[in-house]
Amino acid sequence: MSDKLSRSRVLRVIYTALGLLFLALGFVGVGVLGIPTFDFVLLAAFFFAMGNERLHVWVLNHRLFGPMIRDYRAGRGFTRRMKIIGVFAVTASFALTISLAVRNVYLGVGMAALAAAICWYILSRPTNRLERAAA
Repeated sequence: MSDKLSRSRVLRVIYTALGLLFLALGFVGVGVLGIPTFDFVLLAAFFFAMGNERLHVWVLNHRLFGPMIRDYRAGRGFTRRMKIIGVFAVTASFALTISLAVRNVYLGVGMAALAAAICWYILSRPTNRLERAAA
């Protein structure tokens, strides 16, 4: 049993369910612009580490998600491609939402500030210079 794995059976079930939920959202994010893939997969790995060791090992060794998680945990940050896609997705999704659905000026300004903060966070992370062919 891993050090992080919860001793409580109920908590392990909850953590595994949350991990599966965030993993599903991550898979949706692969094909839908504006839904972040990396954030959800990172959350899934976090919850699997506490709830299900087998799924945690699986997500860490996944062909698409594993390298992103391992690089982030090792402090190597995001690749330049991930940063560009992330900033574009945040900007596009927030701009569409603000222009099509928000009628309150203050809410629009608040959402624009949130988008700017998310973009700043993405750009402030270390840039992984080792671009992967599959990334």
